[in-house]
Amino acid sequence: MDRPYFSVIVPVYRVELYLRQCVDSVLDQTFRDFELILVDDGSPDGCGAICDEYAAQDRRVSVIHQENRGLAGARRAGLERAQAEYVCFVDSDDWVRRDWLAVIHGCIKENGGPDMVLYEHVRDTGPAERPLLAPAGYYDRARLEKEIYPAMLCDLRPGRFGQELVPAYMCLKAARRALFLDHYVSDPRVTLFEDIAMAYECIYYARSLVVCTEPLYVYRQREQSILTAYRPRYFQEVRACFDYLRSHLGGKSEALDRQINGACMFRLTAGLVRELRRYPHVRDAAHHAAEGLRASGLAGLVRFGGLPPAMRGLLLLIKCGLYTPAVWLVKQRM
Repeated sequence: MDRPYFSVIVPVYRVELYLRQCVDSVLDQTFRDFELILVDDGSPDGCGAICDEYAAQDRRVSVIHQENRGLAGARRAGLERAQAEYVCFVDSDDWVRRDWLAVIHGCIKENGGPDMVLYEHVRDTGPAERPLLAPAGYYDRARLEKEIYPAMLCDLRPGRFGQELVPAYMCLKAARRALFLDHYVSDPRVTLFEDIAMAYECIYYARSLVVCTEPLYVYRQREQSILTAYRPRYFQEVRACFDYLRSHLGGKSEALDRQINGACMFRLTAGLVRELRRYPHVRDAAHHAAEGLRASGLAGLVRFGGLPPAMRGLLLLIKCGLYTPAVWLVKQRM
């Protein structure tokens, strides 16, 4: 049998309430030349049985059952099973537009087979929170170096600090399987920001890509998702991600080094916001933030150069161990 045009990989863990909507949206695609790989990542609920049910009903569906390895491990297992040249990811609590694959296929065919296609999303509660800001169109290597790489992962300007030209979400990217495999995050310490560690490396090594600004993907906003749930080891997880990013993309260009540094500071600041949401009193939030920052050494990773003045002031407070004033300053800006 000929291999499919797309491999769609869905990591599955504790999403029994949402899984059917996700899978049904994939199987209902107008473009039908694809395989769907459901990776049951040791889910303790009824997800495994639901996956097997779909596999029994549709020959395009296959299931991998494995012990829990986290999102990165589940995606890796799907990549190793995938047969198609182009791969897409879908999170198992989200869903896709009915013409999702048809639009991506059109982008690939109309542009001579680019290495990647980037596309837009909406939230189930409204517009995208972090939209795709890169203009639509085809980007060869020269255009990537001129228009994408200088600002792809962090805008350093005051008032726009932390915005990305290209959000890291891997579910908003289709790419050649070989590109994903060559640059898939392999460090087991990277457990929260796999998308950041993987997406920008893949974009950097892509020979060409297409930006499609159509919202083809629907992200479900829920309190207990991986990105929104409180994580006591948040600062350690940020450190692991940016250690990885610096080891793989550091030194490629001064602009990219500045962006990595700025993105790291942005995530550090986001960690202070998380602590304030968990512990509304400034002293309590500062105490917990101090524990995480000391354990991770994250502040020592960030340099002052290239940061906006407000971020330099915040970083100085943290580096001096003045956590309560730093958290108070963040609270004033929330």
